[in-house]
Amino acid sequence: MPPVTPLLRPGQFFTERDPDAGHALVLILLHLISVPLAVWGVGQVLKARIDGTVMVDNPNRPSEQFCEHAAASMDVGCDAPAQIERNIDAILADAIGQLIGPALLGVGIVLVLVGGALHVGAWAFNGENGVGTSFAVALWGLFPSLVGLVVGVAVLFVILDPLTVTTGDDPAVMAEWIRTELAPLLTWQPFFTGATTLWSAIIWRSGLVHSQGLDNGSATLTAGTIAVLFWILSLV
Repeated sequence: MPPVTPLLRPGQFFTERDPDAGHALVLILLHLISVPLAVWGVGQVLKARIDGTVMVDNPNRPSEQFCEHAAASMDVGCDAPAQIERNIDAILADAIGQLIGPALLGVGIVLVLVGGALHVGAWAFNGENGVGTSFAVALWGLFPSLVGLVVGVAVLFVILDPLTVTTGDDPAVMAEWIRTELAPLLTWQPFFTGATTLWSAIIWRSGLVHSQGLDNGSATLTAGTIAVLFWILSLV
């Protein structure tokens, strides 16, 4: 029985299965679904580790400059407090929600760039199949990044110590706490990303050899070049 995925035995997978445009569409959906789930996971970790309330600007009160020049007889809400208390969970939920759109756009761009680059390489070395096969190989090769996302969220949960914020805390305190807590993760991030990218390169190379008919040297050059560029961009 052929492997279900190429994660562990990519050579056998691409030898016994023929990835095509249909596979590519399914894989695109899986990648797109994984992004909001990963962002949601990060949000859940932060909400579990950070507790308390903070002072934020009152959205229902006009600006201070407006209130200074408004007539005393005008009922425009200037009597409302300039700041109000808000639970940190609500703030984190709003922030995470705003990240989902850009994250989806980002993953879409990555899918197009990697798939396009892999197909250009296959075309340059006289690959045997079309763009659908190239994109399916590219998307399978990006699966290690999804594994990395799951591991990253789990590590984040482990390394973050609980923090309670109060209305008297300076917002910079929480920002500094987050930077300090993430320092070990950021130190090891290039090595971790390098490992998942190498994993991706092995899958891409196997797909190019067995699904596109490239020789070992051409497949290694194509997959290796894309992997190096992918790794460099992940560090930016």
